[in-house]
Amino acid sequence: MNVRCEVVVPYGISNATVRARAIHWVDRLEQSAVIEPGSVRVRGPGFENGRPTPDVPLLLVRNAGRLTRGRREAQLLRRARLGVYDLDDGLPWDTGNLPDLGGWYKRPFNRAVLAERCAAAADRIVVGNDVLAEWAAARCDDVRIVPTCIEPGEYSRRQEWRVGERPVIGWIGSPATEVYLRRLAPVLADVHARTGAVVEMISGPGSVTADLAPFTRRVTWSLDAVTAIAGWDVGVMPLRDGVYERAKCGYKLLQYAASGVPAIGDPVGVNARLLADMDGLAPGDLSEWNDAIVQLLAESPGRRAARAAAGFDVAAAYSYATWQARWVDAVGW
Repeated sequence: MNVRCEVVVPYGISNATVRARAIHWVDRLEQSAVIEPGSVRVRGPGFENGRPTPDVPLLLVRNAGRLTRGRREAQLLRRARLGVYDLDDGLPWDTGNLPDLGGWYKRPFNRAVLAERCAAAADRIVVGNDVLAEWAAARCDDVRIVPTCIEPGEYSRRQEWRVGERPVIGWIGSPATEVYLRRLAPVLADVHARTGAVVEMISGPGSVTADLAPFTRRVTWSLDAVTAIAGWDVGVMPLRDGVYERAKCGYKLLQYAASGVPAIGDPVGVNARLLADMDGLAPGDLSEWNDAIVQLLAESPGRRAARAAAGFDVAAAYSYATWQARWVDAVGW
């Protein structure tokens, strides 16, 4: 089988961006016979090694590795028949000095520099939202917006709208983003004391930090772990209101929507629109977060079912099926 397209990813299949922005698209298009099996080669951790074929379209998802400043990525994009740079997060603003997300080990491999070099070398940039599109348009003449999508059929749907005697507040993410959940620790401790609610977090391997440990259980992420979301009474997506966070694509909220779980989140970036469309709550400070969680736990089953129905509509609007034709065109396949 001749390789018709190349995909380069920086992480393995456990990374949400790699799955959502690349691998699921490849699998879906092969299964639906839009592309021939084996005609797309994926390179990166857990996939094939070696340099991509230079005379075919190339899709670069974020970057080609962890310890990089973008020179290799720029070369790959320029060598390709069509070099497409895909971006779904705030890399252009990640200099290594972001509050709670920075670190000395990031500064020598500045991701903002990486993004600038990739954007300058790309023939086309595919981004997940308007914030990234505005940044990309200043650096590339061909910018396409394709949101991070979801496959609603892969998620179990909540069927019971009554809150149990021991409510469950859920969060899904990665160890790098657990800092946002920890911001809610005082709120979650108070809600636990008032209602008996517990927190379930789906994340990478590790331990629960002391501020969350008394009322939190940790579930190690796996491809099947997302089915647990439907068992939650509330899904939360706390964020800081910073330029890095405004570039995020709301993937957590989409997973809650597909599972029929009423959601609460900080109205930062695309999250503001998602929360409004899925009839979620958007508190403005920690006090309002406390009230919002208690409100959702106290609502009638009928009201909670109505919120879930709005979420199902949002999941359909952001489904792979809805965006497939636009994505195929954007990546040049």
